[in-house]
Amino acid sequence: MNEGIRGILDREIKMTMGCTDPGAIAYAASKAASILDGSLRKINIVLSKNIYKNAAYVGIPVIKKYGIEYAALLGAMIKRPELKLSVLGEISAELQNNVDNYINEIPVTVACSDTDETLYISVTCISDVSGVTVVIREDYDQICHIEKDDQIIYHNEPQKVCKENSFDRWDFRSLYSAALEEDMQEGSILKYEEINKRAAMSNLPEDAGEYLQRILSLADVPANDMANMARIYVLNAGRMRMSGERAPIVSLAGSGNLGITSMLAVSAVCDAIRKPRAERERAIYLSVLIAAYIKSQMNRLTVMCGTAVAGAAGAAAATAYLMGGGCKEAEDAVNTVIGSIAGMLCDGAKESCAFKVSFAAECAVMSGIMAVDKAGIQPGSGIITHDIDENIRNLGYINNYGMKEVDNIMLNILHSQKK
Repeated sequence: MNEGIRGILDREIKMTMGCTDPGAIAYAASKAASILDGSLRKINIVLSKNIYKNAAYVGIPVIKKYGIEYAALLGAMIKRPELKLSVLGEISAELQNNVDNYINEIPVTVACSDTDETLYISVTCISDVSGVTVVIREDYDQICHIEKDDQIIYHNEPQKVCKENSFDRWDFRSLYSAALEEDMQEGSILKYEEINKRAAMSNLPEDAGEYLQRILSLADVPANDMANMARIYVLNAGRMRMSGERAPIVSLAGSGNLGITSMLAVSAVCDAIRKPRAERERAIYLSVLIAAYIKSQMNRLTVMCGTAVAGAAGAAAATAYLMGGGCKEAEDAVNTVIGSIAGMLCDGAKESCAFKVSFAAECAVMSGIMAVDKAGIQPGSGIITHDIDENIRNLGYINNYGMKEVDNIMLNILHSQKK
């Protein structure tokens, strides 16, 4: 595989446990506590508005409670910073049973920062004799500053996560060609698919399981059922992640749900039409690369549901490929996704996010099928131009600059609900 593509995938695909935002808070707390002298007495947290929005109401793995305070306290007590975003996977039975006692004994304060940065996390762990502050900026696992007892012990300016350092040599067509033509590390992407698929098949409702068995027994799966399969795969994996089940998830571009959507919607199509391993592998690479490319045009944390739009767009391109289309059909499929669900808002990470990405998965499959049938949203309609890369850039422009006030209003609504 082209070294540039391999570098993108190595940087953007990561293992996580639970939602990424509380996972990053737990990681910062774990790092601070591992350096702290003495017994932990207090934790102070300062977050950017977007991190607060995405961490306040989502389930914490294993304990199945929600709250930024729980994430930080558990990370600080586990003290396994080498696990990074998977640190909450190490919650023991003792921690699970006594977490409410610990939260009453160790005060945890949470405040929002006035910073314009979308991804900012500062966690300070305090004992009777020491204090350690760890700061994460720009990307979820990027620690850029550590202070101990008012002395800087580590500092490194954070690397910005954006197109300029990830996709500067790439456009839609070159990514499409790379996914389908370059040599690949055989089986690597399918291992990631399998991890996310285990989450999709775990605790699957009985009626959903019976439906999938019936549909997969058909010689020819109808398009609507294929789209519904994608919806079920993505819905259940997303629900497992967002509700706090102990389910490892492979994330993409900082989002577990983006990893779920971009891989599992394609997985469902491959299962339905019984695609061989090599074609499945190419299709998932294509979906992941296009999803990461689209997400790179947006801030790491988004006002619109970047996970749903980027994930569905990648899966739509892959569906068009699997149904016999070429690059033109993949472009048309992505245009239909952007033109139909780009307005979906992010109102914070929580269990209902699973419904958003499941609807997006359904849209992805239908958009890919329609593109091959020469249907869908045509260029020159609304925000869809004749240039696929311009459409993707415009999507980022709308999110990054046009919707700033929407984010402030959304945060005010969430704050009012918590009172």
